[in-house]
Amino acid sequence: MKNKFISGIAIWILIFGIAFGVLYQGLKLNVTWSLLDGLISVMAYAAFTLSFKFQAQFVEFQRKKLPRFLFTHLLGALLVSAIWVSICKIFLFWLIEDKVYQFFFNESIGFRIIIGMTVYFLITAFNYLFLYYDNYREKVENEVSLKNIITETELKNLKFQINPHFIFNALNSIAALTHISSEKAGSMTIKLADFMRSTLTNTKPYSLLGDELNNCRMYVDIEKIRFGDKFSFEEKVDDTLLKEEIPSMILQPLFENSIKYGVYEAIEKVRILFTAEKFSDYIKITVENNFTDGGEKHKGEGIGLTNISKRMKILYRQDDLIKIEKDENIFRVLLFIPLKNDVLNEA
Repeated sequence: MKNKFISGIAIWILIFGIAFGVLYQGLKLNVTWSLLDGLISVMAYAAFTLSFKFQAQFVEFQRKKLPRFLFTHLLGALLVSAIWVSICKIFLFWLIEDKVYQFFFNESIGFRIIIGMTVYFLITAFNYLFLYYDNYREKVENEVSLKNIITETELKNLKFQINPHFIFNALNSIAALTHISSEKAGSMTIKLADFMRSTLTNTKPYSLLGDELNNCRMYVDIEKIRFGDKFSFEEKVDDTLLKEEIPSMILQPLFENSIKYGVYEAIEKVRILFTAEKFSDYIKITVENNFTDGGEKHKGEGIGLTNISKRMKILYRQDDLIKIEKDENIFRVLLFIPLKNDVLNEA
């Protein structure tokens, strides 16, 4: 606001300088007359322009009503110019009683009205441009705000899909264990409670890799109670990456997918391998498991990997951050998470 005011003052000073130059150098009036004429004329018109900022708001531009729009501003320009010239005449004739100057002023009334109308149209045009720019900027800001709200809501929905999906499978496991070993069912229930407490209390969009990995270890422990020695879990993690931030609850579906489609169908022992390493500007996450070729497919909701893909695309605006590979009897999911510092630098 302050900058606009200073800019406005500077423009009117420039206009005064031009008016003085025309009167003194061009029309050969003396210095006093030129100063007074230029000063009174500029100050009077500047006072009028204080109300001009409202004209663009009340006289809306519409193509369907273009004739009415043009007529309104033509009439406004003529009226403003006539009043402006009249005010200037009153003050200047009171300050300058010389008949020569007064004759000059009367002879230049038509020219002054034309100048007044020209200035009116210029200021009006700028007012409409500024109004259009402000409306456009507000529209863009609203769209960005709405897009952020929608994105945040969608991310929360995708994230919250994980917990009910996991609980459904875990409760099924507990129900199955009650028929086999009540002790194991009780142990699994306690571990499930610890896991849910850890995940539900984390409402942040990002977590440390180390924290997410700890949650996944709890998940593996829960499934270990049910499946026992039917699978083994190994991890190879670059310790320097443990403090890097990754999307919350992004790893657990990878482990769930390995157990659901690997261990469930396995005839022989399944080896689940988790690796985390730096790959260029990414954290490269790999979860792989061997599987039994031709085994019966276990039916499920199928939201795990799809969920991850959607979240990664929303968060990083890339659709190539998750890859699935099958190499003989090895199923492998690769997840590329941009390092947070690099993402911030790009933003």
